[in-house]
Amino acid sequence: MDVHTELAGSFLDCDALPKRATGQCFGTFGELLQGVLPNNRHFLVTLPVDLETVVDFEVNEDTRVSASIASRTKACRAADEYLCRNDLPPGGKLHFKSVFPAGKGLASSSADMVAAIRAAARAHLREVVPFEIECILRNIEPTDGVMYDGVVSFYHRDVELDERLGDVPPLSIIGACRSGECDTIKFNQTRHEVSAQLRGEYLELLKEIKTAFRNNDLKSLGAISTRSCELSQTFNPMPHLDTMHSLMVETDALGLIAAHSGTYLGLLYDVNDPERVSKSTYAQMKLQANRISSQHYRTV
Repeated sequence: MDVHTELAGSFLDCDALPKRATGQCFGTFGELLQGVLPNNRHFLVTLPVDLETVVDFEVNEDTRVSASIASRTKACRAADEYLCRNDLPPGGKLHFKSVFPAGKGLASSSADMVAAIRAAARAHLREVVPFEIECILRNIEPTDGVMYDGVVSFYHRDVELDERLGDVPPLSIIGACRSGECDTIKFNQTRHEVSAQLRGEYLELLKEIKTAFRNNDLKSLGAISTRSCELSQTFNPMPHLDTMHSLMVETDALGLIAAHSGTYLGLLYDVNDPERVSKSTYAQMKLQANRISSQHYRTV
């Protein structure tokens, strides 16, 4: 279905205006792959997980959108922009019912904005399509492709879809997080030198990951993600890399996954592996023994 057809169907046939509506958006555990292509376009491949921003939009008589959490200014800006673009009444308040940590590489900022736009649209009896969300967020900051269902390859600095790769694979993730936060905007504004050879490798990895999704090849997916994780250390080094790599080998994990502009490293396991629970439990015990905190996530 083309964009114009989707947009034409974005209005709901109803006369009454609700006072309040809800929008949701999942986060993503870092990226299966992130890099720079020979044409200088920066891209990433998402991995949606069970972290969700849930926000209510309450229509009011104000002239701008405000939020129950003062720091969610970008979500307010996104909702403001949606209302303005669609000639809708400008007033409203965002009530955040569920959020997850910012500055960790989990796409919290992107999820906040997407959920806010969806809630604002529904409060005015509309549904918003991913293309329109892209157009709004493009003017705010580099953004993960979390406005799309499933896994996508996405030009995050341009806020533009490359390709929908397919359904989210059934994966379990043991994540280890370093202290502090990573400023995504500052990270994306920093000039990182990427050689022509490395750009060529990123292009090949992108081709390979698309093939892996077509073939439902989790082993190749893990290998590509691990390679991307290794390459990212030049730009965003992780203190737990050696420990996590050893655990990957020791527990026969599918691979590693990194928050390329965040603070997380993760071990990837196939949910359908009969030994997955024992493997992930062992990994968490070893991390605890090394005084490294860990969390368990699952894809959605």
